[in-house]
Amino acid sequence: MKNQLNKKAYFQCAKIVNFDENLGDYIKKISKYPILSTSEEKELANLIKKGDSEAKKKLVQSNLRLVFNVAKKSIHTTTLSFCDLIQEGNLGLMAAVDKFNPKLGYKFSTYAVWWIKQAMFKAISEQSYCMKIPVYIQETLSRYKKAKETLEKKYGCTINSSLAAREIGISEEKIDTFLNAYTKALSLETGFEKLSETTGAREMSLCEIVEDEKQNVEKNILDRQLKNDINRALECLKSREKEVITLRFGLNENARKTLEEIGNIYGVTKECIRQIEKRALQKINSTKTSRELLIGYII
Repeated sequence: MKNQLNKKAYFQCAKIVNFDENLGDYIKKISKYPILSTSEEKELANLIKKGDSEAKKKLVQSNLRLVFNVAKKSIHTTTLSFCDLIQEGNLGLMAAVDKFNPKLGYKFSTYAVWWIKQAMFKAISEQSYCMKIPVYIQETLSRYKKAKETLEKKYGCTINSSLAAREIGISEEKIDTFLNAYTKALSLETGFEKLSETTGAREMSLCEIVEDEKQNVEKNILDRQLKNDINRALECLKSREKEVITLRFGLNENARKTLEEIGNIYGVTKECIRQIEKRALQKINSTKTSRELLIGYII
């Protein structure tokens, strides 16, 4: 897995995080790093902006437990090893340290967890991409598996797919479709491997066959994540407020519109649209969930 990482980022991370030891020793080591207060995080962040490498090291090390905890919750979604998942998360943590702006007023951990999850999510998706399973199906099946395990533990018996599907809010037909798609993708991957054994040719996987498509995987993943986060962040708004914000910031993949252009669409003055926009942005900023969904996109 390491040879797939960005080399510069990996070696920067390696200077701070030693992963040559076994997992047990690593856990003991990161448990010794003190948890920082908000004021200490801000002080370190300001020093990091001035190029202080020791401050960067301290902020990274104090948040390695955060990466470990995120990895524990994500390990059931992938065949990546736990150590690989942690290392990917550590790279996300490094990115968060570089991008964190203490003036925004958030705790560093609130900001960092988005970057940690994105780094892990990207690695998981790229590793699974050879099976051509869309990311949203992977996410749904992961939630389904977790719900099924929780219900079976609760009732002490095997439950059918309809109960687990209902638990995560989707139909039994849809979960069956997703499970079939997953099974077929696995069968197809195995089929190519068997073919190579039969012909004596070099083993070929679907990853290699769809190499051109894979070039866009990261962009597609992040684009989909951005759309999902924006839609969820706007749920706190009324219908007209959501429409105005969507048009004003080009969230419908069209060009951003001016206050006057939006006013013409609704037959009102641009001042009226400005007031709606202001009110909507205040709502987003005062709604904890919406604010935290968008913080990862603030550079």
